[in-house]
Amino acid sequence: MLAKVLSGANVGLESIPVIVEVDISAQSLPSFSIVGLPSKSVEESKERVRAAIKNSGAEFPEHRIIVNLAPADLPKEGPAYDLPIALGMLIASGHLQADISDYLFFGELSLDGTLRHTNGILPIALLSKNKKIKGVFIPEINAKEAAVVAGVKIFPLTSLIALFHHLKGTNLIKSFPHTPFSKLGNNRSAEFDLSDIKGQEQAKRALEIAPVYSEV
Repeated sequence: MLAKVLSGANVGLESIPVIVEVDISAQSLPSFSIVGLPSKSVEESKERVRAAIKNSGAEFPEHRIIVNLAPADLPKEGPAYDLPIALGMLIASGHLQADISDYLFFGELSLDGTLRHTNGILPIALLSKNKKIKGVFIPEINAKEAAVVAGVKIFPLTSLIALFHHLKGTNLIKSFPHTPFSKLGNNRSAEFDLSDIKGQEQAKRALEIAPVYSEV
């Protein structure tokens, strides 16, 4: 059986639609292949998806599994395809029946089936808005970041099993409320401000664009 799940690939500051096609055939020896120019991190999703499905209480199909990331000429990087691959396998194996044609899925899975923080969420939300997609399913920890984009429903996911129950209609997930960008960070305060420094434009510019790391 064949299943198709919509996802996205980040190229620079933009995101391009990617169709995750999952085909499961019982007429061949068990195998699991990912094609469509996947990077090493995408290849490793095979083990994460396998463990996540089993630890979520579902049976992993011991058949010939082929995952195609289309378009095939676009390099795919990162672990964000874990969620659409796992969902495609649940649908292709018959564990789940749902109409997901108007939704996008993006996120890294832990081995226990929970969703981890995933980079590149904002371009994915913008892609969904531009393509008039109904909603985006992403890790709960990334929901606030994506919610700055108006006009698209953001569904925060805690786990693969939570997505399963939502699509089955047994436990629906509420969409995350839109958060205007102007309201982000209003509760932060600082003792010093770069505007207090006269001159030193190059040094201030370097501080503005450098990543900020919190103390561990």
